[in-house]
Amino acid sequence: MDIVERQGKIEALAEDILTDRQLAIDYDRKRQENREALRRLREQQKNKPTSRRATTTVNMGDFFIVVPTTKAAEMVDGAQKELEGAIDDVQQRLKAKVQKLGELEGNDHMVATAKSMGLKSISGNDLYNITK
Repeated sequence: MDIVERQGKIEALAEDILTDRQLAIDYDRKRQENREALRRLREQQKNKPTSRRATTTVNMGDFFIVVPTTKAAEMVDGAQKELEGAIDDVQQRLKAKVQKLGELEGNDHMVATAKSMGLKSISGNDLYNITK
């Protein structure tokens, strides 16, 4: 592989990594906003549990709509789950790209670190099944 071609691949991959890192940061900010919204909606439900007027105004694109507070909480919770999935996808892509960048640069330490970051944590169900 030519040096110029190799350097071009390294630069392109590094740019992809930076873009994905910024995307992960943006998703995390949105996840934090959703978490705050869910907390406030649940507080509102707790304060007015049986009220017929337990509604919330929600911004949907360019307009506001009034929906029941429970429905608003379900909508935000669904968006939160989608965001968490998107964040996991971005993090997995980042791990693979960092490992590939280390291989292209010939940095054995970076490759080893990236491989160790690829380990997956054990889920609660798996832990429960192990202890049985």
